[in-house]
This record gives sequence, C-alpha cells and structure tokens, in this order.
Amino acid sequence: MKKILFIHHAKGWGGAPLNMINIIKNLDQNQYEVEVLLLKHSVVADKLNENNIKFSLASSKYYKNFYQYISHSEAGYIRWYQIFRFLKLWSFWLLSRYYFAEKELKKHSYDIVHLNSSVLTDWIGPAKQYGKVVIHIQEPFHRGRWDIFYHCFTTQMRKYADKIIAISEDNARRVGIPEKTEVIYNYAEVPQVPTPEYSYTSKKVLYLGGAAYIKGFYTLVEALDYLETGVLVYFGGNYTEKAGTRNLLKQIIQRVLRYGRKRKMAIDKMRNHINAIEKGMVFDVPRYLDEVCCLVSPFAVSHFSRPVLEAHLHQKPSIVSNVQGMEEIIQHDKNGLIVPKNDAKALADAINWLTFDGDRAKRLGEEGYRTAVRQFSPENIHKFQLLYDKL
Repeated sequence: MKKILFIHHAKGWGGAPLNMINIIKNLDQNQYEVEVLLLKHSVVADKLNENNIKFSLASSKYYKNFYQYISHSEAGYIRWYQIFRFLKLWSFWLLSRYYFAEKELKKHSYDIVHLNSSVLTDWIGPAKQYGKVVIHIQEPFHRGRWDIFYHCFTTQMRKYADKIIAISEDNARRVGIPEKTEVIYNYAEVPQVPTPEYSYTSKKVLYLGGAAYIKGFYTLVEALDYLETGVLVYFGGNYTEKAGTRNLLKQIIQRVLRYGRKRKMAIDKMRNHINAIEKGMVFDVPRYLDEVCCLVSPFAVSHFSRPVLEAHLHQKPSIVSNVQGMEEIIQHDKNGLIVPKNDAKALADAINWLTFDGDRAKRLGEEGYRTAVRQFSPENIHKFQLLYDKL
C-alpha cells in the first residue's frame, strides 16, 4: 500500500481544503493510505474529523507560532513598498526551505507528498528527498519579468517537483513549465435533488466572496444602488474588520488611499442597504443555490471560480467579470453573463436583467449544467489516482 502525505497551509475554509478532502475521499482505500499534515490548526481540522480523514498538526513551534507563507498570486503578492514584509516573509521561506520543513517531514513516512497550494514551494525540495512530489496550483500566479519570487518559486518546481497540477489552463500558462504540468479541473457534486423550478423567478442572487476587493465586493456594494426594488443580494463570506498594520509606510499609503475607511464604509453600506442581506460564512452552498436565481462572482483580478462550477451543477447561471480564467467556465449569454470588471452599473444591469427574466435564467442554467457535467464532474477525481499510479 502506498502512502500519500497531503500538506495544507492555511487556517480558512475555501476551495483548496474542499478539493483536498474530495480527492482523499475518492481515492481507492485499498491502494493508498492517506494522512494530512496541517501547518495551522483551524476549521480544516474539524472538516477532516467530520470526514474521518487522518491528520496531524505540525509539531514545530516555528509553524504554529511564527511561520507565514508567501502568497504570490494575482490575488495577493508583495508590492514595491512592502520592503519589511518582503524581508520577513523571505526569511520565513528560507528557514522553512532549508531547515524546518525537512525536520517536520522526517517524522512522516510517505511515497508521495501532495502540496495543496502554490504557496508551499518551500516544501518541494525537502519533500523530494523522501519520495515523489506533487504541487497543486490553485491560484493564478503573478508573473513579472523582474520578479524574484516568481523566478525562485518556478525554479523550485522545475528542479524538484515530479508533477504540477493546475486547476485551469490560465493557471498552467502562468507557471510556464508545460513539460511537468497537467490541468485537472476542480469538481463539485452533482445534486441528486432536482433544481426547484420556482427558483428561476427568484429575485435573490448569491455572492460568496466576503469583503475582499479582489472578489469584487466593492463593485457589488456600489451596484446595490442600481438594483431594482425587490432584488436581494445574499452576501456570503467574512465581513469582520481587519486589524491595523504596524508597517509605517503601508499605514501612510493606506491613509492616502483611505483603504481602511473604504472597507468599513462598504461593509456598513452592505449591512444597511435594502437590497442586501449578510449571511456570513456559508458552508451549505447547495441550499442557497436552490433558493436564488443565480450566482454573482465579479472578480477584480484573474481567477478561476469554484462557486461558478457549483452553481452550474445546480443548473444556475452565473454573472462574472471579464478577468482571465473566467472564459474557461463562462460563455456570455450561453451559460452565464460576463460584465466588465469594476463596472458597478453593468453588474447591476446584468443582475436586474436575469432576475426579471426567469426563462433566460433557466436556459443559461441548463446549458451551464451540461457544460459542468462534461468538464467539472466527479470524473476529474479519477485523474488524480491515475497520476499517483504513474508516479
């Protein structure tokens, strides 16, 4: 029996831990023994327990108390003015890469390590010493000509990774190592219960991005003022206030840009607007998809949106922005609607149009379902086992 060690990095719940659990649950238990190593204790541990998946927490105090990973996606990368953050995160990466990761891995026996995010490049080299290494790219890499992180991380993948899995063609192109990269799309469960017919005439839409600029939160809040009477946006996700930064230069820039005030004003507006209902963290996505007319995913940066897949499998269309990656899921006015990013009026017009045209919503949703069953069905899980078998 072969042993696979999954390594997961973050505290929050989202597509990456959900994908990991789906892969593990669908592996042949007679062929593979699986364990998950969590670098941080979080809700992910509770979800692993619920699914009877063996896991352990990193024993080193370094990972528990100090370590912070480097995010280098379009959704979050270090800017030119964050020199102190650059130095801090770079030191964390180096310490992990050349000392702590290997020390942690010596406590585990495995044939394959599956790194569950592109942020875990510091683990590729150490893991390679004891088995095969797979790194799962679930974020669109930020790629710059003079980008030291990009060149460092891709060098680690080119030199030590046995296989790179990307969740979209766009993500694969950004990594730029086609000889090692395979695209395996995410999947969502196909509902066993028929989609309620009445929901297509619902005046409710669902958003799952929290108070994140990159997910189009500010644009959607601005769009509330243009919505027709009776249209409701369910706001799912985290809307807590962020703690202030101790970086003096960043404080100055944020004050000039009024960043903290903008966030607070947007959250307050959402909470007090007649067209909005705050739902907080949403774990039972299918229940909400059965209630709403469509999903709204107005990303401001390149992305491949898992909630769109879930909406399609529930025969619901999605309204998305025209960022790279979305074109792999949505064809305009065929299985959803595409609007210009950061355009609140266009977004509101699309929501109004779809919520007042149940026949169109039904047509788009049904075509989305046909697309999703072909590209994003549970059959994708079998591709992981084939990949492991080859390794």
